[in-house]
Amino acid sequence: MKKIKIYLVLFFKIVFYNTVYSQSCEIKIYGEVFDLHDKSPIIGALITIKGTDFFSQTNFDGKYEIKGICSGKYILIVSHPECPSLEKTVTIEKDQKFNFDLEHHINELEEVILSDKRISKIRKTVQEVSLDVNQINSYGSNTLVEALNSIPGASALKTGNAIAKPIIHGMYGSRVGIVTDDFRQYDQQWGQDHAPTIDFDSYENLQLIKGAAALKYGGDIPGGLIILSSKRRQLKDTLFGRTNINYESNGKGGKITSMFEKDFSNGFFFRTQFTAKRYGDFNSPNYILSNTGLKEGNFSFFLGNDKIFKGWNLNYSNFNTETAILKAAHIGNIQDLFYAINANIPGIVNPFTYELEAPKQRGNHQKISYKFFSLLKNKSKVEIGYNYQANKRKEFDIRRGGRTEIPAIDLLLQTHSLISSLSAIKFRDWNFEIGINGILQDNFSNPNTGIKRLIPDYLKYETGLYILGNFQKINSFIWEWGLRADYVLIDAKKYYSKNKWDTSGYSDIFSIYEMKIVGNQILTNPKLNYFNISAQTGISTKISDNINLNTSYVLSQRAPNPSELFSDGLHHSLAVIEYGNLNLSKETSHKILFSLSNSNQKFNYDIEPYVSKVFDYIFIEPTSLEQTIRGAFPVWSYNSTNIFLSGIDLNSSINFKRNLNLELGASYTYSQDLKNKKPVILIPPLNTFQKIKYNSRNGFWDFQILHYLTGKQNRFPNSNFEFNIIENGKIVEKTVDISETPNGFNKLDAILSFQLSKNDKKLSQLRFIIQNITNTNYRDYLNRMRFYASEIGRNFQVQLNFRY
Repeated sequence: MKKIKIYLVLFFKIVFYNTVYSQSCEIKIYGEVFDLHDKSPIIGALITIKGTDFFSQTNFDGKYEIKGICSGKYILIVSHPECPSLEKTVTIEKDQKFNFDLEHHINELEEVILSDKRISKIRKTVQEVSLDVNQINSYGSNTLVEALNSIPGASALKTGNAIAKPIIHGMYGSRVGIVTDDFRQYDQQWGQDHAPTIDFDSYENLQLIKGAAALKYGGDIPGGLIILSSKRRQLKDTLFGRTNINYESNGKGGKITSMFEKDFSNGFFFRTQFTAKRYGDFNSPNYILSNTGLKEGNFSFFLGNDKIFKGWNLNYSNFNTETAILKAAHIGNIQDLFYAINANIPGIVNPFTYELEAPKQRGNHQKISYKFFSLLKNKSKVEIGYNYQANKRKEFDIRRGGRTEIPAIDLLLQTHSLISSLSAIKFRDWNFEIGINGILQDNFSNPNTGIKRLIPDYLKYETGLYILGNFQKINSFIWEWGLRADYVLIDAKKYYSKNKWDTSGYSDIFSIYEMKIVGNQILTNPKLNYFNISAQTGISTKISDNINLNTSYVLSQRAPNPSELFSDGLHHSLAVIEYGNLNLSKETSHKILFSLSNSNQKFNYDIEPYVSKVFDYIFIEPTSLEQTIRGAFPVWSYNSTNIFLSGIDLNSSINFKRNLNLELGASYTYSQDLKNKKPVILIPPLNTFQKIKYNSRNGFWDFQILHYLTGKQNRFPNSNFEFNIIENGKIVEKTVDISETPNGFNKLDAILSFQLSKNDKKLSQLRFIIQNITNTNYRDYLNRMRFYASEIGRNFQVQLNFRY
């Protein structure tokens, strides 16, 4: 029995020995590690086999290799300091190749103009400007307006001090698009007094693209595009937030905004954010700007699951604002208008108050969106999204019979958007993206205002298809191109006065739209359709290690918007009467942009000239004066012409020392109406920007001086008109000068910032800001209220920015 046991032990030893001896331990695994987004090789990624001493690190080509592995089941771990780690369970029986894609969170760009380089460029052959939330906040509470003043080629069209909308290369309104988290913003952007109904504090990054190069978002924006986006997320457990508190002396108010976000390692995240603002009457250097206060309250939440290869997100926001309009802008007759324009102070100056009285405007914008993305096996990326927006706008006028609280304009615009795209389609050295989008808009103009509706009811259908591509064989050269086609249909119902319908010649041209006659009104049903083609092509080449040259051509076509077609009556917030034009055709813009940039540690510069020719350019200009029962108002009418635009943007920075920096910027735009041989109205004059910044050696504080110089716009059309007035018993003819531009001006600001804490790279700051230090009294040509009052005077701000 004992011998049998010994034999059995020997037998199992022999079998076990032979099994071990015969097992292969000469297996090799190898492969490459790529950046998930641009498929570039990741250097220095560590590939380890869990529970063993086997490891390898990727070389300059992103390649790795591990030898001497026994067959079996293992867990591979891929890690990199700038990426979330990956784990993959594999069964290895022979030599095998494993490739990995990592979510790379390094600084991705070098071509942006300003210092933050964490945002992906939309088009590499067109210059972009990028700002992060800290840079925007550093300019004060009027974040968008002040930030735009520091970007060459960009400015703001204002109605008073609280309402502003962006201008890019002399174009504004529907020609400038705004994108929030991949969806176009749709509100009543046609109005010059309609500021974007967006809480800019709810986004971390702002990109400005000059020219209609971002065809993914539309081909009808020849001015350019502003993209607001949230930060990229990492796959790890984090909990953080920020709170900004701002107080201002001018207006005796301020704002508070707060954001809280929780991220999980499984990719799930959620974020909430709110903003509240309250200001009373602002004041110019010499008087109070009566009825110019505002209040605002906004809320949003954002949740989703954002993994490397698949994800979704759901976003809801609610924006509410109420803004008073300078009371002195609403006058009673032609004589009052004449004296108001020629007076040194407004006709109405009341004591300071927080009350918001008529005239005023009230807006609410709600938005909900859902987006899904997934990476396919061939590494391309598919995205599908839906967005719903509801924009409610009311304008209040001073009305008789206790009807002031009944809005004179009451509009509800609902927009449904659907987007779908397939990107990162690779073929050798080519990269492609294709996409399609559809839009349905429903505008309802409430008839219960008791006043003729400025904008009628209408439905708007739009569908677009685009394809983008680029070719890059070497790092120093890239060729980009894009093509987009859009179909637009506008179906409106509108009453015209029978007299206007006939005298405008509409009864002969558009008789097909006539439905029925009701008294002295005629009900019409215009159905207008447009087919638009947009295109872009450009090259970017690296002349040397530091110098880049970009050249781009952009074709843009834009259908006239409902305001340009149908406006008919008093636009209360602007204190003007507006008339649309059914004869307008689609607008076609050809634009060539150049940029030469140099970047090094001591001196950076960007030189960006451009030329543009626009056929059937749609514009609005004063044409006459009309006396109504509510007062005398200038009449502004829409028309079209062919124009030529050219200009140059300059931007540079000099690092004198490690802690001393100087920034210089300048912009000039030349315009000419080719048909009527005169300048184009509302083109920004020459403007320059200088900023000198000193950082303390310990990094705990910095000081900035900012100087803005805006010249007088000497090129403007003559839109003056005459009227008769009785003086000393005689009839005297007077000229109402609504054309002459104000003098140029200088404005000086200062910013002192202290770093309160620095925990885990999260900064808390205290800022002291002084705007218009010298209390300069000036008027801005791009402010529609310049006829009645000066700009605001000196303003002290205290700003607390907490990061936690």
